[in-house]
Amino acid sequence: MRLFVALEIPEPVRREVRRRVAGLRERLPRARWVDPDVLHLTLLFLGEVAPERVAELAGRLGQAFAAHPALPLRLAGGGTFPAGRPARVAWIGVTGPPELAPLQAAVVRAAREALELAASSVPPATARAAAAWREAGERPFQAHVTLARCPSPWPRGAAEKFAAAFPGEIGPPFVADRGVLVESRLSPRGPRYRHLAELPLAAGSGERAGAGEEHGAEEEPEPGSGKAASAGEPGSGKTGSAEEPGAAGERPA
Repeated sequence: MRLFVALEIPEPVRREVRRRVAGLRERLPRARWVDPDVLHLTLLFLGEVAPERVAELAGRLGQAFAAHPALPLRLAGGGTFPAGRPARVAWIGVTGPPELAPLQAAVVRAAREALELAASSVPPATARAAAAWREAGERPFQAHVTLARCPSPWPRGAAEKFAAAFPGEIGPPFVADRGVLVESRLSPRGPRYRHLAELPLAAGSGERAGAGEEHGAEEEPEPGSGKAASAGEPGSGKTGSAEEPGAAGERPA
């Protein structure tokens, strides 16, 4: 099972992103755009995990989330990775409190404990995934929401045009009061997401999407996350793949 852990972006914020993207795509070079309906801030991309490990994983993640407070967040600014070079990923920044980085670190620790408890007996796919994101998780964590991936890197002019479409704050502020453990099922029409577990933060409240709920997407967002970000630059404290910053163990869909 291909899994990741994330904080969801509420509809009023997604609506504003959708509005800005509507007139932007045709003015930029070809890219694989993320469906705004499934935007999320990924804290940890796990990759392939054996089904028999999911219950233990969900339990430990639940404990990690319950020990941290709900987080006031806001999307702000935009940019591209890698900085100062032809763009491969276009992102939106995330502003938030200092508690965001400790939450992400706790998620990495909880997943490591769950998947390495029986490291000698887990299937090879799970062991390989654990090794990959464990190494990535040791790098700094950077909060961002991926909006597009560029198979042919964008030149500087296109990257600047993208950033100019996302000045300042994007949509209303919101409170993240829970995380989700999500399964990503790849298909010819793009990934389908299924919530396997809701992970409430301390004092979390409000309606929760039920486990087993499925969501469609044009492209799986490239998990990215981190310490509070400032407009125009995703948060300090980062993790990512070898090619770019992002959430721990982050990989393309």
